[in-house]
Parts: sequence; C-alpha cells; structure tokens
Amino acid sequence: MAKILVVDDIEDNITLLCFNLEDDGHQVLSARSGEQCLQITADEHPDLILLDLMMPGMSGTETLTHLQASAESRNIPVIMVSANDDDDSIIDALDVGAYDYVTKPFIYPVLAARMRSALRLQESQRQLREANSLLARLASLDPLTEVYNRRHFLHLANAEFAKARRHGRPVSLIMLDVDKFKGINDKYGHPGGDQALIALTDLCKEVGRSSEIVGRFGGEEFAICCPDTDAEGVLAVAERLRSAAEQHRVCFENNHISFTISLGTTTISASDQDFDEMLRRADRLLYQAKEQGRNRVCGDMEPA
Repeated sequence: MAKILVVDDIEDNITLLCFNLEDDGHQVLSARSGEQCLQITADEHPDLILLDLMMPGMSGTETLTHLQASAESRNIPVIMVSANDDDDSIIDALDVGAYDYVTKPFIYPVLAARMRSALRLQESQRQLREANSLLARLASLDPLTEVYNRRHFLHLANAEFAKARRHGRPVSLIMLDVDKFKGINDKYGHPGGDQALIALTDLCKEVGRSSEIVGRFGGEEFAICCPDTDAEGVLAVAERLRSAAEQHRVCFENNHISFTISLGTTTISASDQDFDEMLRRADRLLYQAKEQGRNRVCGDMEPA
C-alpha cells in the first residue's frame, strides 16, 4: 500500500483519517502544521498528501505552493481537505497544483477512490519519467560500450570548446583506434572483438579523469575530450592509455586477447574557429601514428 501524509491542525481529524487509512493497509504519517508537512515530506517522501486547507500560520494553499516549488515534492499528488466546497481557496489550491479536493465531513469510500485515482496517476507519471530517461540514455549512448555515441559526444565536446574559448582555458582531444582490429574479429569472432572494445572503454575511464568525455565514433575508433588539459597533459593521458592497453589482456572463452592502440592528440589553439578543426587535426595525427608503426602517440608536441 501507499505512504500517506495527513496534514491537519485538529487532532481528532488526524485520528479519524489515520484509523481509516491504516485499516486499508496504508502507512500513515501525520503533521499538524504546514511547516511540519514540509519537513516530513522532505524526510519521508510520502506517496500522497492529504492537506487541510484552513490551518493557522501557514495555510494549506501556502504549504502547497512550497511543495510545488520543490523538485523533490512537486510530483507528489496532494488532495486538499476543506470544510467548505464553495471556498475560493479551493480554486486557488487547484490552480497552484492540487490534484483534487474533498469536503468535510467526507465520506471515506469517496476519499479512498480519489486517492486511488491520484496514486494511479502518480505511478503512470513515474513510469513515463523512467521511460523518457531510458530513451534519452539510449539516444546518447553507444549500445555496446555504453560510452557516448558520436552525435552526443560532439554535442558535449562542442560545449566544452565554447567554454574553453569563453574563459581562456585549455581543452584537448584524443582520437584513438585499435590497431589491426580486423585480425581480432577474424581470430576470435565479433563477440571477441566486442569484448576488446568494452575493455578499451573501461581503460579509458580508469586512466582518465571523471571530467573527461569518452565517445565511440564507430567501429574501433574512439575520441576523448579532456577539459582543462593542455598539450603536455593530454600527451601524458594518451601515453598512459596506450601503455595500459598494451599490457591489458581480455579473457574470452579461455583465450587472452591482446591489442594495441594508436592515438592522436591535439589542444585548442587561438586559430581554431570550432571543435571540428581540433577533430580534423587529431584525426590526422592518429593516422600519422598508424603510419609510423602503430602502438604510439602522435600529438601537437612531443613528450618531454
């Protein structure tokens, strides 16, 4: 059953409601003022609130206004309880965001039906929010590696480029590619190749900082955007990642898959008009690393 918060300044009203609600199997909380309601709501996160309209101090409508202003409580359905069904305050409460209202003396089966309706709506809204969150996640992540897909990576990286340009801070980029990846697929099949790519993205997260943005561009090609990182710093990150990949072994069907990566690094320059210029430069440096024998880093500057 649900967790219900009953808010009323009259003890007898709370007692009567609690008796009926607990008899229906609900967990019941109680508050005797608007201030108590807000505190208990913040602490206990009830599923539904039965809120008396007329209370001394903070009124029911004022309490509802505070509930609606908070992101944590605005989705909790509130049923107003009023002693007068033609009170303009009821209209005000409904306009503020109350789900429904009942009048005193109320008929409990009617109140219970309205509560069930409010709780069904709340559950439907919760499921919708979860579905929307999942869709947003699916739209932004690569399904295999669960790093950002190309489109969302570029969206985030462009934002970091604009921020770096605006505040005069560095931002760097790593483009990397698994060397001779076709050979891994040929020898171990695509499932083996997939495990190697998943292992590589795990290494990207372990070697870098939490602020770095990792994206899969397609196939075995990845990109890492490194905010607040200069040319020397990004070379160090790339070299740590290259070394970690070279030493790593992927366990797959009683086999140990090894692989190396080639990387190109670049850092924002005064002449860059947009992030695409950094992208093209890092891509050229990546292919330069491959042409020089693979399993190496090529950047805007040589390591110290």
